[in-house]
Amino acid sequence: MPPAFVNADPPNRLAGLLRWASWLSLGLALLAAAAALFSHWAVGGLGARDMGVALSFAFLTALIGVGTLYAAPALGLAGLLAFFYQRNAGLRFLAAGAICAIPLAVLTLLEHPG
Repeated sequence: MPPAFVNADPPNRLAGLLRWASWLSLGLALLAAAAALFSHWAVGGLGARDMGVALSFAFLTALIGVGTLYAAPALGLAGLLAFFYQRNAGLRFLAAGAICAIPLAVLTLLEHPG
């Protein structure tokens, strides 16, 4: 009779990949949101003193804004699909999608406050 560990299920690679991808997307979404909000603040704070740095931050804000604009619905869809397979990973993907929408919402509310 073979030992009990021979019949053990092999590690599920898809579950592990999904777990890592969800944590990575959540971390990158947090980083992108923080960078976008900091860059928007830096453009207003540095614009009068150092136009070159302010222009660099303005380009960075635009690039991150476009990236999060496309990432938010993609991460939301990934969260809905992953939710049925692995609940925690799905919730992390949904949280990453919501975090990606934060800079867009803040910038929209700052431009049109009412």
